[in-house]
Amino acid sequence: MDEIAELRDALDRLHAAMDDLVVRGVRSAGATEVAKLVALRDEFRTAGAEHLAEKLGTLLDAVNDGDRSAAPALMRAVTTFRLFDRVLTLEVAKTHLTPPEDPVAEE
Repeated sequence: MDEIAELRDALDRLHAAMDDLVVRGVRSAGATEVAKLVALRDEFRTAGAEHLAEKLGTLLDAVNDGDRSAAPALMRAVTTFRLFDRVLTLEVAKTHLTPPEDPVAEE
């Protein structure tokens, strides 16, 4: 699987996890949800999406501490992940819409 497909897969999993937290609330997050978010945070950090990983880390800290800032942290993480998704989509579209270089024209 190429890097873009792996990122798309991770974004889909993050989308499902975030939707679940938004609907059920961050206080309902148990060990399973936290483990999923930790794995996704690490995956995005490895992929170079440090800003998104940072927002997920802030969310995880707030959830683990039972902090009231968990809900705003969730909304910031959702905003960041959706922005990352849009930028990734635009980059993929750009590569598909850019005409290939003509090797004959370069000579």
